[in-house]
Amino acid sequence: MKTYAPFRLFLSVLALASVALYAPAAAPKPAAGGELSGTLHDGGSHEAIPQANVVLLRAADGAYVATAATRADGSFAFHNVPFGQYRLQPTVLGYEPMRPVVTVSAQQPHLALGTVEMMPYGATLAGVLVGTPEAAPLSRAAKVGNAGRYVLTSAHRQRLTASRPVQL
Repeated sequence: MKTYAPFRLFLSVLALASVALYAPAAAPKPAAGGELSGTLHDGGSHEAIPQANVVLLRAADGAYVATAATRADGSFAFHNVPFGQYRLQPTVLGYEPMRPVVTVSAQQPHLALGTVEMMPYGATLAGVLVGTPEAAPLSRAAKVGNAGRYVLTSAHRQRLTASRPVQL
């Protein structure tokens, strides 16, 4: 029995060495997707916009991909984004909507957008008024949910106050 133990040990070491020498090296996995990052700032004051939602939509059909909330410094990031073209849609109340198209590819998997500035409604840039309101819709009220309540629109309130002179 004593002669078999060293022989078994020799065969075990020989088997492990042959597996280690002849096994193919594990190839590194290609990246499944990329990263997209940026910082959201106010276009007028250049301050960070915290707690804003940034939605990533597929550019071809507008399908939802992911959502990120901005941090206190206005930064946001998307991880493991499949390669392709996307529409970035930051949603912040009181700011002009913007939907830039960005591309995440294998050649540029880490896309840093830098500072994305959103313009507030009614802001002026070099003497040009940005965010002028569109004409009010003709409807006088908008239904809120299924509760059956109605809310007057601002256009309707303006017409009511203009048609009734204030008695002092």
